[in-house]
Amino acid sequence: MAETRERIFEAAKQLGWRPNSVARSLSLGRAYALGMLIPTFANPAYASMIAGAQRAAEDSGNVLLVTDTSDNEARMKVQIERLADRADGFVVASAALNSPTVALLQERGLPFVLLNRRSAGEHVSVVGDDEAGVHMSLEYLSLLGHRRIAYLAGPRGVDTVERRVGAFRDFVRSQGLPMPKDWVYRGSLAPDRLLAGLTRIMSAPADERPTAVVAVNLLTASQVLSGLRGLGIGVPEDVSVVGFDDWPLAEHLWRPLTTVRMPTEAMGEQAVRELLTVLEGQSSPRETRVEVPPELIIRESTAIPPVPALRSARRPR
Repeated sequence: MAETRERIFEAAKQLGWRPNSVARSLSLGRAYALGMLIPTFANPAYASMIAGAQRAAEDSGNVLLVTDTSDNEARMKVQIERLADRADGFVVASAALNSPTVALLQERGLPFVLLNRRSAGEHVSVVGDDEAGVHMSLEYLSLLGHRRIAYLAGPRGVDTVERRVGAFRDFVRSQGLPMPKDWVYRGSLAPDRLLAGLTRIMSAPADERPTAVVAVNLLTASQVLSGLRGLGIGVPEDVSVVGFDDWPLAEHLWRPLTTVRMPTEAMGEQAVRELLTVLEGQSSPRETRVEVPPELIIRESTAIPPVPALRSARRPR
């Protein structure tokens, strides 16, 4: 029997025969395609997640169908409806904490795994250790001597943002650092809105404003560098800047950027593996934190704070 099968395979190979994927899908009840919804193609972190997801999909004999939702719930709903008959399940990296899209996936009975996000309720999710990444950046800035640190977080309602903000506030409180309300920016990350928020934060006298800024992602950090230069504030001689996520771009900005490198590629890969587990009808942990830890990449955008700031920090209270 085995000998006959080998002869058939060899003859098929010589004739250039390939399996009919449509017939295979119909016979097995699977499309062997996985949908992946991301907020934007512009953010390098998602490019890295796609790379990891693509590798895991190919290794398992699946095709990955990636779509950009523009972080818009209505658009995300349309995309899910269009892909529902073509994909066996979804990796969703664009869900807010109370996303109606998650409810839609549940109502339609469509298997899904959340990536880099969690949502209200019990859903399978894959995240990195964002809290450790925030603490890593703040510990480094503290060792340099910074006590006045601002955090540009972005809009509310996104799990990743909320966890990072929580970690920032926990660290600041534990170290007894000042934390004026407007030093944690919670607005839109659109360039004009972000610049307005940054300008407000930096409008205080030099000996009272932050000496360091941590930005929620690489794009935001690059805008902070440009915004500070436009305000006539030096980096890092006046203000140090740290970004989240790393990409070759970070090394080639006008001031090479210190970043927290998150395991985004490993996260994408793990999300596909968890989705395949769900598709096979097996149980999967409700939350998986990838084992690869964050890493601090130190470049030229960080340094000790200005001497007046150091003196102010040491002044008896």
